[in-house]
Amino acid sequence: MNKSIKIALVLISIIINLETLYGQEQIFSKNSIKTGFGIGVSMGNHSHGIGFVYTIGYQREIWKDKLRLNPNFSIGNYSSKLLLDAIDQYFNSINIETNLFYDLIKIKSFSLIIGCGGVINNSLGLKGTGRFNESNENTYSEYINDYHFGGYLGTGFRFNSPNGRAAINLIPINLHFGNHDFAEFHAKIDLDLKF
Repeated sequence: MNKSIKIALVLISIIINLETLYGQEQIFSKNSIKTGFGIGVSMGNHSHGIGFVYTIGYQREIWKDKLRLNPNFSIGNYSSKLLLDAIDQYFNSINIETNLFYDLIKIKSFSLIIGCGGVINNSLGLKGTGRFNESNENTYSEYINDYHFGGYLGTGFRFNSPNGRAAINLIPINLHFGNHDFAEFHAKIDLDLKF
């Protein structure tokens, strides 16, 4: 195993298990860092692709440990390699968003969560092959640089031990939607690291 991967795994296990180093009675603040990873699709007027998304943001509990505010930044890398009859496309989708998450049903450390919010998106990349098509006409490559404004809807599950420093969110439904036929759908896993 690569040395840097070993170091990263050791650091992650230390962060997740910090509560045992300080005892079970440690009290955490209402603030946390939220990171996430997912897989899904992104599409707009000029872009369609499948790929991965990475997120990082801040989270603040604002009401009775059930309502949380989460401004965040995400970047997704997409291509049309796995899409049938689609022109070659390689693009990034950058989102700046602010979401609210609410624990709809909460049983001890398990919650069913719902979320909503607003998003600003920039999709930029390259579309087209730059080669001749079947009718011997030259197909030119085209640069994509589209801006979208819209909303966010999501639902999933949250596992949050009151005595633990980390909370895990499994969110199979993450939907961004907006103007110019913009839509993104991802399944994500998030990790909240409490201060």
